[in-house]
Amino acid sequence: MKTFRLVSIQLLLMQQDKINTRIVPLKEGLIINREETDKSWLIEAVVPTDDKEFFQEKQDRKETVVLEVIITDRNNEPAMMTGTVRDTIMLEDSISVMIDAKMAASKDDVSNLILEGVIEDGYTGDALLKEFSDRKEDHVRWSKKLAERIYNELPV
Repeated sequence: MKTFRLVSIQLLLMQQDKINTRIVPLKEGLIINREETDKSWLIEAVVPTDDKEFFQEKQDRKETVVLEVIITDRNNEPAMMTGTVRDTIMLEDSISVMIDAKMAASKDDVSNLILEGVIEDGYTGDALLKEFSDRKEDHVRWSKKLAERIYNELPV
């Protein structure tokens, strides 16, 4: 197993056929690559008690959510995962949220999604390269598009 410091976590939630971002105010956290055959990860996020009801509801419904996490350093690219809340544990002045997660997409998946769009829009040659580069700067937009694709592929 490999353990990393979790520096950021946000949820990309499908609500009324639209992806909405919910930034989780992380006090501290860890993410563990369990290095098992199913490529599972365990996330522990310590968050304010204000979020207890939200995470408890996700746990009770066994709802799969799309997450974007950044590990070790804020300058790292976010990793997109799917996960379900395993447990919420009350601490003195916060809660610990345990999430069973799996990688849902790689950096290449985001790049491929952007490239597909650029090609579909008819760009070629140098214009294609410039447009690809410009679109890649808009990380939030493409994360939402990829999250939407992931939700559509989840088993019902």
